[in-house]
Amino acid sequence: MHWFLIAIGLAVVAAVLGHRLRRRREQARAYLKGVRSMISDDPDAAIEALSDAARLSSPEAIETYLALGDLFKREGDLPRAIRLHRNMLHRPGLPAGRRAEVERQLADDHRRAGMLDDAAEAYRRLMAAGDVLAAEGLRDVLVDQRRFGEAVEIHRSRCGPDARLLSHLLAARSRELREDDLAAALAVAREAEEADPAGADGLLALSEALSAAGDAPGAAQALERALLAAPEAALLAWPALSDLEPGAAEAALGRALAARPGDPRLLTLRGRWLASAGRAAEALAPLREALARDGDGEVTLALRELLRDSAPPDPAELAGRHDLMVAALMRSAGLLRCTRCGGGAAVRAWRCPRCGAFDAYELPESC
Repeated sequence: MHWFLIAIGLAVVAAVLGHRLRRRREQARAYLKGVRSMISDDPDAAIEALSDAARLSSPEAIETYLALGDLFKREGDLPRAIRLHRNMLHRPGLPAGRRAEVERQLADDHRRAGMLDDAAEAYRRLMAAGDVLAAEGLRDVLVDQRRFGEAVEIHRSRCGPDARLLSHLLAARSRELREDDLAAALAVAREAEEADPAGADGLLALSEALSAAGDAPGAAQALERALLAAPEAALLAWPALSDLEPGAAEAALGRALAARPGDPRLLTLRGRWLASAGRAAEALAPLREALARDGDGEVTLALRELLRDSAPPDPAELAGRHDLMVAALMRSAGLLRCTRCGGGAAVRAWRCPRCGAFDAYELPESC
């Protein structure tokens, strides 16, 4: 009888262990299926598979939940990401070491959903508890709130050294100051240049501040340095170019094109500048050439935006404008893609509006 009871006990233990093993295997298969679906770009299948894995409640479920939250964010389903991360925080047994990670994910959900005050409060609370990564999140929220001065201070005092990112923050702060305190704006722009001497954003902010201060030669020189430092970002030089005096602007563009003949982004700038200077008929030739030379689609996207937002042409220019618009619309062009979050954009910016990364865009792929 004694041995019989032992045998029954061993059978029960074996059954429990076998059940747990099956659950672990089921979760592993579901998780693997979800990963494969993400790799194959099938988000609906990935969400279904990862949800099945998370419901199994194995010790690895936290990783599965986090992967599912990332997928919700990737698909733009922020309400579900917020609910998932909130539920994780209320779930009993969440290890203390993982709580800060989930709280950061929830703060990021709030930031992406535009709930900036909630995000800032969460990041400040985490930062006060010694979470180093929370400082970077708070900095990004402050940039979203256009509180660039505070973002600069957080970056300098609490984030790791990143001179290029600091230059971007200082460039934004300089532009913020320019209307009310030109001297301070110029000083901050020089700090941006000092932080990253080859940073195009800082050099363009310096050009804009020098133009406002009446230093046309200095502004033109800073603009030309920016165009040389970052040819791929030439389309972002329009505010600095449009601030220059006409003669200085034309000379700066001429020198840049002499250094890089046929560059489609520079040709687009030239066409846009000619149109803004009242020389719309002359603008058509460089814009047509820019479109013809566009090898990656970015100029095509920029021309569509430019032509869409332009004032109606004079009757004599209508045929040429129409032909250019048709050519831009007929040409295949893909979106720019953020290298961090994969978000698409039709127009280049210094910073991805979806995830907040600076210098985030690859050249677009043709459709």
